[in-house]
Amino acid sequence: MLRVLHIHTLPIISGSGINTFLTMKGLDKTRYQVELACAPGGPLIDLVKRNGMKVRELKHLVQPLSPTHDVLALASSYMLVNKNRYDIVHTHNSKAGFIGRLAARLSRIPVIVHTVHGFAFHDQEPPWRQFLFRNLERLASHWCDRIIFISQPLMDWAFRENIVDARKTAKIYSGIELDHFQPVTASEKNRIREKWHLNQKDAVIGIVSKLWEGKGHAILIHAFAQIKKQIPQARLVIVGEGYLYPELARLVERLGLSDSVVFTGFLMDVAEIIATFDVAVLPSFFEGMGRVLLEAMAMERPVVASAVGGIPDLVADGVNGFLVPPGEVKKLKQAIVKLLEDKKLARRFGKQGRKRVTEQFSAQTMVESIDQIYCELLSRKGIQIEP
Repeated sequence: MLRVLHIHTLPIISGSGINTFLTMKGLDKTRYQVELACAPGGPLIDLVKRNGMKVRELKHLVQPLSPTHDVLALASSYMLVNKNRYDIVHTHNSKAGFIGRLAARLSRIPVIVHTVHGFAFHDQEPPWRQFLFRNLERLASHWCDRIIFISQPLMDWAFRENIVDARKTAKIYSGIELDHFQPVTASEKNRIREKWHLNQKDAVIGIVSKLWEGKGHAILIHAFAQIKKQIPQARLVIVGEGYLYPELARLVERLGLSDSVVFTGFLMDVAEIIATFDVAVLPSFFEGMGRVLLEAMAMERPVVASAVGGIPDLVADGVNGFLVPPGEVKKLKQAIVKLLEDKKLARRFGKQGRKRVTEQFSAQTMVESIDQIYCELLSRKGIQIEP
């Protein structure tokens, strides 16, 4: 039995968290014994445990830079990896990626794999942090056998920044469970809307995302204020939790939108709420890929998103959605209004979105591709793989 440890920074249900969980869940349990290591106290831990997999909590693993916590996190990661002698350590995110790869390298773990879900040296960071994070990524790239990118733009970005040797790279799109994200009938859509106090005739705009900087929530709220003047029955549904909630709630109140905006908080199962949307939106300033767009597209929801990061790998502008420049309220508003007013176009985008997801972005395809990489690297290191 091959032992695999996935190291993920935060225990939250996010794009990278779901990617990690689905990889762990999908690997053949007759060949792999899979564990998760991450910071303590979050829903990702509960999800992993409910599915019968072991969790190792690293209490000093925190997202912000913290020399004290970071050194202690490295020490605890090293002790965990060295004691348990995993065959494969697979890291995720920038912080866990650096600490986890170094701990695995120091412990001489046979196979070390890292998945890039995004980079921390994006334009929203100050120059000194961009410089630091860029060079840390360059350094950590020497400590692993393979680096997986979840989108082509992310890989291209890494090459431009001289982050990684091309011979070490692989592109594996982050997948979703297609059976879970299915289109719903009009009657089912209306039934779910009643649950959330949304009317059948409401024009519902929705976003599913952490309430963190960089996701564009304030831009969307300002765009929605303009949409509301043109389409009085418009409603905005904001799904997620995070430190920006008080600020966003105040913005909604200041713009006089409190009766038209619904904050759902965190939802473990987002498929049901996505079914209520007429348009799904992700106006991020940076994004590794945008898993929530895949989920909406699989449910035949038309999408509007920023043309940043890996999003253009998912959304073909004018084919299955609209791409807009990040931060531009007017263009975001125009794209959303176009889909709310042109039902035929919205349906066509929805059908094309579902087609694109089913062809390229299933969780099964993702796991099979990762398994192939594991087998290749294990074989290269002379480790026998059971059939």
